[in-house]
Formats: sequence, structure tokens, C-alpha cells
Amino acid sequence: MPKSNNLKHSYKSWTAGACPTQVAFVDEVYALCEEHYAEGGDRIVECFSPKDVIQTFKGMEDVKRYIGLQLERELNARWGDDDDAELKRHNGGAGLWK
Repeated sequence: MPKSNNLKHSYKSWTAGACPTQVAFVDEVYALCEEHYAEGGDRIVECFSPKDVIQTFKGMEDVKRYIGLQLERELNARWGDDDDAELKRHNGGAGLWK
């Protein structure tokens, strides 16, 4: 039984036809990203299908690196000062993705 809600509910038909290794990997990715949705996991949950996850990432380190880079890109484009709330929020949650 999948750990992630996304895989359980949105991709039931994909789960039935995929190999167990692929299902386990995609489930792990979605579960982590659902757990840390507000810290950048939303990018995977909302934008990546299981097929996209398998084609884009070779392992969990790739997932973490991708989200960390996306967060850093957003941080570099922000308007705030070096001590604003957005920076504090980023520094609080970004450690997960490094």
C-alpha cells in the first residue's frame, strides 16, 4: 500500500501497471514531498506525474538537489532584504533539500 496520498488516489491506474521498484521509488518521492509540501515539496506533488519522476530523477539525492536549486533560484530573485521573513523561512526549511 502506497505511503503517499498522491500515489494512492491520483495515480491508481499507473501503480497497477508499473514495476514494484518504480512504484516504491515514486511513492518515496511523493511521500517525502507531501510531508514537506510547504518547504518546496509542492513542486513535485503538483507538477510531476509518476512517469516524470522516473524520467527526471535517478534517486532521492536528485530530488533533493532539484528542489534545493528551485528554492535557491526563487531566493535569488526575491525583492526582500537579507533579514526578511522569506529568507528566514528558506533557511529554516532548505536544510532538508541539501
